[in-house]
Parts: sequence; structure tokens; C-alpha cells
Amino acid sequence: MIVPSMISGSVHLLRWATIAVVLVDSNGQERTIEARLDTGFTGDMTLPASAIEQLGFPFISITGFRTGTGQFADFDTYRGNILWHGREHVINVLESETFPLIGVGLLWDNNLSIDFTHGGNVTVTELLET
Repeated sequence: MIVPSMISGSVHLLRWATIAVVLVDSNGQERTIEARLDTGFTGDMTLPASAIEQLGFPFISITGFRTGTGQFADFDTYRGNILWHGREHVINVLESETFPLIGVGLLWDNNLSIDFTHGGNVTVTELLET
């Protein structure tokens, strides 16, 4: 029997659902950061410019996205590596000077469960192919 992998986190006092994610920098070193889950964001992940620079992620393009306010904006996009369910994946990282966000691009093919209360459990469980 194959057991699906699970990523755990919690709900912050300000009602943010967060998880710790492991990013792999350009030298192959792993760095853990806390990120908010944002189901309104269809991309993979956002990071501030300073984090992208420290990780050494290479620039790949400018990508247009509709923001939470409904405005259309261009974002510098970088190629990044993340350990997701124990496996390294290449993702698109948009530069944004907000708290790091995980979007639906990474959450796709997963089950997301959030207990919306202070300190509530957050679980991201991979959906196994049948």
C-alpha cells in the first residue's frame, strides 16, 4: 500500500494558513522558509527580490498576472527549485515584495485541509494516481 506524502503547517493568529517549504539554492543547499497558502494565486510561488537573489534563482521572463485587487501586472519570473513531498521540482517564482506565497500551481494534484482557528492544522496531501 502506497501512503501519500503530507506537508503540515498551521494557521497564524492573523488567519494566514502557512507551511514550511524547502527551497534549493543555486549551490544545491537547502533553505527552509515559511510561506502562506494563497488559493487565489494560480502560479507556483512568490518571493521577495532579496530571497531570490540569496537563492541565486535565474531570471527567465516577465509574466503577466491579475493581482488580488483585480489589476493586471507584470512580474519578473525566475526558475527555482523546491522540495515538494520529498522530491525536487522546478517551479516558476514570481518576484513580489510580499510574504512568500504558495499558489495553486504547487497545490494542484494535492488535497488541502485547513482548520481555520488560531493554531489550526494545515495539511497538503499529495493525491496518488489511480
